[in-house]
Amino acid sequence: MGLTREFKLTTTFIVALAISSIIVEAKPFPGFSHTLSVKLDARSNAPASGAPRVPVAPGGGAIFPITNYGAKSDGKSDSTMSFQKAWRDACHSNGPAKVLVPAGTFKTGEVIFTGPCTAAPITFEIQGTMLGTEDLSMYSQNQWITIEHVNNVIVTGPGTLDGLGASAWKHKDDSFGGGVKLPVSLVFFKSNNSVAQNFKTVNSKGFHIKVLESDNVIVQNVTIIAPGDSPNTDGVHISRSQNVTVADSKIGTGDDCVSIGAGNTNITVIRVECGPGHGLSVGSLGKWKDETDLRGVTITNCTLTNTKNGARIKSYRQSPSLSASGIVFDDIVMNGVFNPIIIDQNYASSHLKQGSNVKLSDIHFRNIRGVSLSKVAVTLNCSSAFPCQGVELVDINLSCARTSDGVAVRSACQNVKPTFSGKMNPASCLA
Repeated sequence: MGLTREFKLTTTFIVALAISSIIVEAKPFPGFSHTLSVKLDARSNAPASGAPRVPVAPGGGAIFPITNYGAKSDGKSDSTMSFQKAWRDACHSNGPAKVLVPAGTFKTGEVIFTGPCTAAPITFEIQGTMLGTEDLSMYSQNQWITIEHVNNVIVTGPGTLDGLGASAWKHKDDSFGGGVKLPVSLVFFKSNNSVAQNFKTVNSKGFHIKVLESDNVIVQNVTIIAPGDSPNTDGVHISRSQNVTVADSKIGTGDDCVSIGAGNTNITVIRVECGPGHGLSVGSLGKWKDETDLRGVTITNCTLTNTKNGARIKSYRQSPSLSASGIVFDDIVMNGVFNPIIIDQNYASSHLKQGSNVKLSDIHFRNIRGVSLSKVAVTLNCSSAFPCQGVELVDINLSCARTSDGVAVRSACQNVKPTFSGKMNPASCLA
């Protein structure tokens, strides 16, 4: 998957008036062996047939400041319609376009940026701060900012999305029928070849960033912050998507730093600093009846500090039948993590007795090192209905924070026959 590649792209746009398309050339990071090019069809707002699909930032084009549409930077006035009107005009313009949030503080309710658009690409540039209104009745879709049915979108900073979540967290959905679903701060829905980069998102009411049913999306160089006890404030959640990369970001929340749900293919998480939070998670899987298989996840070169979990795969009991395969956790540093390596296929309330129907296979934990806050540093708790297949652990070196008290780390395995090689601390659970 080109894990050593850097993902920060500098771009040059060449617009030829004699033809009806835009040629974009992206200069590679160190480690790229060649220059990547993508050809965008200006009429269809999609990559030309056979061209590599590389999202890039635009150069030039018309600018649509929200203040030109009546937005007030007082942090109190409702500027929702100003954002919608600016997007409408940008979307229906020709060539590259930019919706600009200038310096200042702007408050809105639900904002929906929808396509298809004639402009391509479109940049949503946040220079100031956006505040999400505390009035939950203003979010009809449980989402604050939604980019839907439009391709080639770049959300960039250096500004801040502040979800003002503290007032809403008491109403959280507990996933078992209680509470309400809280708005996600930023959603990409059916938005292909898009980028979220160089901004901060804080105190989301629900998830901070969600990528749903999208292809070829990069989330890079973002800072995501929420209190460690804030509920369901996942940093980046990915569902039913393919070719998504989360890179070079700092994420600390009250839930998963990155969560990768069902229906995904070819997901990469690289150079992420996680903590506080619940770790880097594949799952939860099997929560909903219509979930589909997951294939190809690589999480590499990441550091977790003071998190509840580290490298985690989790699925619900009594789940629908589906599979998850080709999952790799590699080159991970654990700095005070309670469950550094964990497969949990009994993730649910205790009244559900049946094992998970999620079939896990081709799972790899490699070069994972650091300090565990628990004496059980490796937990492989697989389903009795479908035991895990093809689980490999290579070069695991975890010590216990209580080593001075004579506490040694150990492994625990259930319904799995993993293979072990290289350095193993703790020792194999099969020993």
